[in-house]
Amino acid sequence: MKQFFVFALTGASIAILDLVDSAFGNTINIDSICVMSAFTIIYWFICVICQIGEYAYNVKLKNETECFILEMIATVLCSILIIIFRNQISHIYNLTENQYRLFSLCLLYKGILLVPAKIQSFFYSYIEINCKNKNIVIANVLFYTTMILFDAIVILNHGECYHLIIATGLANIVTIVYFFIFCRFKVIKPKLKILFECFKCAKDVLVDRILGKIATVTFNILASHLGTELYALHSVGYGIATSIEAITNSCYTNQIVKLSSINNIKEKYQKSKSISKQVYIPTVIISYIVAMIMVLPMHGDLSFPQTFFITILYNSQCLLIQLYENHRGFLTSCCATKCLRFGGLVGIIVRIPIAAISAVIPFGILGFALGSGIDFLIRGLYYRRESLKLINK
Repeated sequence: MKQFFVFALTGASIAILDLVDSAFGNTINIDSICVMSAFTIIYWFICVICQIGEYAYNVKLKNETECFILEMIATVLCSILIIIFRNQISHIYNLTENQYRLFSLCLLYKGILLVPAKIQSFFYSYIEINCKNKNIVIANVLFYTTMILFDAIVILNHGECYHLIIATGLANIVTIVYFFIFCRFKVIKPKLKILFECFKCAKDVLVDRILGKIATVTFNILASHLGTELYALHSVGYGIATSIEAITNSCYTNQIVKLSSINNIKEKYQKSKSISKQVYIPTVIISYIVAMIMVLPMHGDLSFPQTFFITILYNSQCLLIQLYENHRGFLTSCCATKCLRFGGLVGIIVRIPIAAISAVIPFGILGFALGSGIDFLIRGLYYRRESLKLINK
């Protein structure tokens, strides 16, 4: 349990500090709340493509050089596409003209600074999987201290939300310097054969993540039709809930680390079940504590009681997502990633109809609040079925 609490509390600190970063944007104005919410969802979608090298490393637990190169190839391609198509991307949302302008500028600067962000992301995954706890803590402190300092400078100088994107990029660069000095892995001459092997290992996870994010992006686009105030409430509630995934994702990482030394699949599954039971309540408690704490800085110009109530509903997701995370970790540990590609498809089938109905009915925001958790529960049930099929072969 010790390593799990390291992962979970690190995730909690990441969630809190990410939300502090978002809170800076929320203090600017309501346009910033809407733009940063829309931008964040698009950025998540971009990240799932860029992080293909991390997916490969989670499966193989070796070949760091080739996994890193794979990640950089995907990142450079995404960076170019973001810069070229930033105006078209911003218009998939139902926003005001000023919000479209701000959104396009956010995409421009993120495109320019995407490579440093993904270099940092890969190195962070590397030290996390290898349980380098001291480096994890130092890297988080360095990154978030730098980011919050730059964010504060932006706010004090009455900057716009896209200046916060630049601030985060600078914090990425500072953290990369630390990684290069203290956390480098052994770089060897890459082999094309191994590079293709890494891609094959990652492709199923990549398909799952892309399909899942298509559901997430569509979910948020439909939420933008609720109107500015309700969309702003959705943005805060959903923003907190998705940041809390840094905590619930620790269940997945914990499974990979704990199961890596077990070769027998049935023993692996029994151990996975035991781990799942141990971490369920601590994960829920940590998630809700962080969620409730973060309502105060996140609500901005919105009513605090309304925002608090909506946030509690949106964060019911942490009760339902753990089945998904634990079985995803078990299947990844078994290298049984083929079935993972269909998890995202399940997300599309479940989440989008819920959002489409919720966008046009009275009190539709309640549907958005519960839809994400329902999606993850059904995906978790699907992965559980695949896990049982695997051990009964």
